[in-house]
Amino acid sequence: LSKRVIDKAVEHMNDEILPIGYKAHNPQGGWWDENKDKYAWLIFLIVAVIFVVLAMTFESLRLPLAVIFMIPISFIGLFLTFGLSDLSFDQGGFAAFVMLCGIVVNAGIYIVLTYKDVIRQNAGLTGIHGYVKAFGRKITPILLTVISTILGLIPFLTDGSQEVFWFDFAIGTIGGMVFSVIAVILVLPVFVIKKSNKRIAL
Repeated sequence: LSKRVIDKAVEHMNDEILPIGYKAHNPQGGWWDENKDKYAWLIFLIVAVIFVVLAMTFESLRLPLAVIFMIPISFIGLFLTFGLSDLSFDQGGFAAFVMLCGIVVNAGIYIVLTYKDVIRQNAGLTGIHGYVKAFGRKITPILLTVISTILGLIPFLTDGSQEVFWFDFAIGTIGGMVFSVIAVILVLPVFVIKKSNKRIAL
């Protein structure tokens, strides 16, 4: 709020009061303004570290990409949350970005690891049937994780938008978590399931 008042006063000084050749500015832009150019690189660094760790865990380059693709889908939920409301994106919104990078990939890791185990134990299964089995085993803990995370963030919403950081953080994370469920159901299988010519009798 103080930043908005200062910015409005500076704009008023520059547009209506100061003569040509003079310009007012706020020397204390704050942590957000001074470091916003570095935020995108920090997100890319986090995603790169996640990719390397998953590549070693899955022993594959394709499966980590399937999990990484879930992150942008969750970001859509965050963008819609702020875009369809009057909330301003601030430090809390960026913290929600970082939070989503860590939480959303958990669901993909659960399903991919279970999928690899199912295919390894049942050599006759096609990719689709193996994924359906893995999905059925892990969807319950995934949904419980999403629901518990959302419920845990609800107390931060009780103070309203006056608590700028925590409110933005909570509402952004909740929006991203909701869209992560869509990513698990619709996006992840597209990249995880490997095409196979095998057929099984039903």
